[in-house]
Amino acid sequence: MNKFTELMEKNLLPLAIRIENNDYLSAIKDGFIRIMPFLIIGSFFLLIANLPFPGYSDFIVGLFGDKFISQLNYILDATYSIMALLVIVSISISMAKRWQLNEISCALISLVCFMIITPFKLPQAQGGVISDVIPVFALGAQGLFLSIIATLIAVRLYRLFSHPRLMIIMPDSVPPAVANSFSSLIPSLLIVLIFWGIRLLFESTAYGTVQEMIFTVLQAPMMKLGNTLPSQMVAEFFISFFWFFGLHGDSIVTAIMGPVWRSLTLENLQAMKTGLPPVNIITQQFRDVFLICGGTGFTLAMLLVMLFRAKSKRMREIAKLATPAAIFNINEPIIFGVPIALNPVLLIPFIVVPVVLCVITYSAMASGFLPLTSGLEIPWTTPIFISGFLICGWKGILFQAINLIVAMTIYYPFVMTLDRQYLRDETSSVDEAVTKLPVTEY
Repeated sequence: MNKFTELMEKNLLPLAIRIENNDYLSAIKDGFIRIMPFLIIGSFFLLIANLPFPGYSDFIVGLFGDKFISQLNYILDATYSIMALLVIVSISISMAKRWQLNEISCALISLVCFMIITPFKLPQAQGGVISDVIPVFALGAQGLFLSIIATLIAVRLYRLFSHPRLMIIMPDSVPPAVANSFSSLIPSLLIVLIFWGIRLLFESTAYGTVQEMIFTVLQAPMMKLGNTLPSQMVAEFFISFFWFFGLHGDSIVTAIMGPVWRSLTLENLQAMKTGLPPVNIITQQFRDVFLICGGTGFTLAMLLVMLFRAKSKRMREIAKLATPAAIFNINEPIIFGVPIALNPVLLIPFIVVPVVLCVITYSAMASGFLPLTSGLEIPWTTPIFISGFLICGWKGILFQAINLIVAMTIYYPFVMTLDRQYLRDETSSVDEAVTKLPVTEY
């Protein structure tokens, strides 16, 4: 075990550190985190329209009328359906903060560049007026990867062109807002010309647009690969593996896989919005609801074993202290308190549990026993059983209970082994303390 740990630490740990410290990946991760409140708000209204109760839809229609369900979609259209635009603003701000650039200028130039390379529908007559229309799909799931790429390139170019020789420096007497707008004029013009040239270049290709090329060559294959059991098993393995070394595995892996999971989630949500069944098994909620209850590694199961079976004082006290956080899927107290990090005894169950649960849950959904996730975006801190019900109804609660039992079974022998070790250490410490007590003569 020590040789394996040393080998992994030597070969993979430096790579994980580089990924975690990468400006681009960190900006993507922070960007998605920043827009989470709006996605949750949109999902809340979709949930109101689709609560998993028999006869609920008929009740709502009878109470509020036929148009009420479609009216709830207004907020969904203004949040989920324009996720690409939200991502542009959020990621550009994150990158600007990291590179100490003007945040407003970076957000605006990123939006402009994305719109330059976004395909519009051909002009069509509408009541005698010729108008262009931006298709909604270009601002949602299909435009998500393009929005990320366009933002990263635009802000990077803005940083490159923010050179004193390319900036109009106004006197100190000029108001800051005016001075900032003039200083960004030439860099913004150069960036706009570059993206305009990119659009013209792709119009001469078989793809026709940048978005079509990105979706066909990059996004569609990644989503197809990301919607497979092996890819999710590999992702879960590395998330737990990086946590074992004290690195934030979720941040490292989701910086790469997060956009894929979000795109798959959005496809399910759009299907549900139109009354069709969900199409993707792997989504963000697949992981949040069924694989990481109590935190990464499904450590809620480990916590329950510690609470009800551990005899060492250390295990019992850590379990009591970690319970409030674990209810809301926060497990740093367990990872660094037991600890799981750099603890060879717990490495195997910490990695094996989410991989096994991934296989079980995927199989249940593929067989039709468990409904596919609806696409609702609920906070990852939603407690177990509540999250299962909101996403998959009563079957979600049942399957979370099954996963909990499986995880407890896997964790049990390893936790008990560590508990006996801690108990021996505590007993020997007490014995040493007793032997060191001074002897009183009478």
